[in-house]
Amino acid sequence: MNRKEQLIHHLKREMELRKYAQSSIGTYASCLSVFLDAMKGKPAPLDIEHIKTFLLTIQNQNYHKQMVAAIHRFYEFVLQQPLSLRDIPYPRPTNYLPNILSIHETATMIGKIENLKHRAIIQLIYSCAMRIGELVKLKVCDIDSNRQLLKIVGAKGFKDRYVPIPQPTIMLLRTYYSKYKPTAWLFAGQLPNEQYSVRSIQQVFYRACQASGIRKRVTPHSLRHSRLTHLKEAGVDIYELKDIAGHSQIKTTEIYLHLAKQHLVDRVAMADTILSQISTAPLLRAC
Repeated sequence: MNRKEQLIHHLKREMELRKYAQSSIGTYASCLSVFLDAMKGKPAPLDIEHIKTFLLTIQNQNYHKQMVAAIHRFYEFVLQQPLSLRDIPYPRPTNYLPNILSIHETATMIGKIENLKHRAIIQLIYSCAMRIGELVKLKVCDIDSNRQLLKIVGAKGFKDRYVPIPQPTIMLLRTYYSKYKPTAWLFAGQLPNEQYSVRSIQQVFYRACQASGIRKRVTPHSLRHSRLTHLKEAGVDIYELKDIAGHSQIKTTEIYLHLAKQHLVDRVAMADTILSQISTAPLLRAC
């Protein structure tokens, strides 16, 4: 194991001791690998100015944020020389809104999936506003079909939550169960004892979007945003929405107040009836 591999292994170990999510550990390890390449294998810490010069080469806002977080964890956990946020700050937050699929687009997309297992996966992600990482960790015992509830265990922030499952999705899951007979994982991979691949779910989603003619830039996570937006548009209380989403802070849930615009569209449409009357009125003759 070379010096770079040792440092990455050390970071992973320290993060595992602190019970970071595996997805976060993987992201930080990947970022650290790029950062160490920029250090050209130097085992000693870079000075602040060299770190800033490196960060200026990163254009993507989200990747910049991940890289800053990884560098901070590396200096704190591995080198034991914590950096000040004043010296290496996170990029200022953005207010970009995610792309949302309409109810019609969602239904059309799911309807294009002919494989029963694939449809059950995508429909469950949407129905319960799940993260893809939560879906692959579901076990058969997490489904309470009598109460129409799904228990999501060890979600982001190490929290459990219950989410209602719509009746059509319950029926689909029963059909899936009767055919596949899952034993441990609700959706197993190639082998019964392994989780389903996140990459496979992404491919199923992208193929379904392509088949249904969706050209928006969306990912499986867009199903979660779409479902929460549709629920808000249907009149679900913001605090109930917070519980379904599993958010710690109501501020995080408030994004769906900005995304839920169907009521605004309906009101504007009512107001626009006067425009229809104007457009059908005879034009005035020019003087």
